Amino acid sequence: MNFAREGTTAERGIPREIPVVTAYVIRHGETTENKLDPNRGLTKRGEVQINEVAEKLIRELNPQRDVIQILDSGNYRANVTVMHIATKLKSAGFSFFEPVKLDALNMMKPKDAGVQTVAEPKSKKYRRIDAANIPDEFKKQLSDPALHERLGIPDGIADKRMAAWYLGDWPDEVEKPEEVAARVQKGTESTQKLLPMLAGQLGLEKRIVVISAANASAIDATITTRTGSSVIDRMGEVENGEGFKINFDLDTEPLFEAWGEKIETQISKH
Repeated sequence: MNFAREGTTAERGIPREIPVVTAYVIRHGETTENKLDPNRGLTKRGEVQINEVAEKLIRELNPQRDVIQILDSGNYRANVTVMHIATKLKSAGFSFFEPVKLDALNMMKPKDAGVQTVAEPKSKKYRRIDAANIPDEFKKQLSDPALHERLGIPDGIADKRMAAWYLGDWPDEVEKPEEVAARVQKGTESTQKLLPMLAGQLGLEKRIVVISAANASAIDATITTRTGSSVIDRMGEVENGEGFKINFDLDTEPLFEAWGEKIETQISKH
């Protein structure tokens, strides 16, 4: 069965009124003090932030229409963030997507009927939204006030590490913002390729909603590339619990937009 042909709106002659996939990529909640600790958890304030994210998603989404896929960047704080959201969504009546598996020939193997769901949410690591690869010795340099002054980072930016990453002249072992943005873009392209097959599974009235927790570096690099508004223009990095959203539809290019009250306001002013 060729899902790529059967899934297109042009050949069915029936318009699809909702995207096939909508992906939210958000920054984890506020974490404990030691920024070099990969296993640091959320503060009480971070938990409050993520509760607010979950409530906003519940208002935006519809459990009768939207099937949830949970992803994270692979670190503990991201996993805790997205699983906290998933628990709230489960309580609100949402179901969770069982990803289509690949057979030995690396071809898509569709299920017999409709979209498959699982009772309990489980997050999977998605390397495309992982944090920038910055060795610890350079992470420490990002916090150096002398470097901030040399780079001319404005005093109005409270946490200057992200700006230092953008403006500094770093060696090859430090993953650059443009490289991180390109990594996220490859994930977007991979999702777009799956749309015909997914549309065949979902039918016209269902949508997969991907909710993923990522590090600020992946989110900031992507927002800067997509909007032209940098961390300097916005006078600070993306807030915890904010990020971006992408709608994927069969017959159009993916639609990108910032997601979160502060980041949307910052970009609109730039």
